[in-house]
Amino acid sequence: MSFEEQAVLLPHWVQVWMNVLVAVPVISVIVLLFNSATRRDALVVFVLTALAFGSTLFLHSQMGMVRLLGLGHVLFWTPLAIYLFSRTKKDFLPLPGRVVMGILLATIVVALVFDYYDVLRWLMGERESIV
Repeated sequence: MSFEEQAVLLPHWVQVWMNVLVAVPVISVIVLLFNSATRRDALVVFVLTALAFGSTLFLHSQMGMVRLLGLGHVLFWTPLAIYLFSRTKKDFLPLPGRVVMGILLATIVVALVFDYYDVLRWLMGERESIV
């Protein structure tokens, strides 16, 4: 089964959360592109998010819907969270950029809590499919 076919078998709240995990970075990139002071940030968010999502889809194609899928987020969103945290502390950034980065950072941190927990569970032996 494809990722999308298996995703619809997950609990409704997980499906909503997955939509948030797609929408927030996409909206963030678009907003950050509108100001020259945050265009580089938009590129960083885009690249690391594309790598996180791409690695998740790759892992799914190799292993199915298992807890290890969070590894892509762990590998690419951990550095992104650190980067965003440091950037939101810069006074010279425009307020909309700092707000968007803060919302994105909060979203990523919540996702990483789930992802670290899932990856740890996979490492501890929970290798079965989650659907």
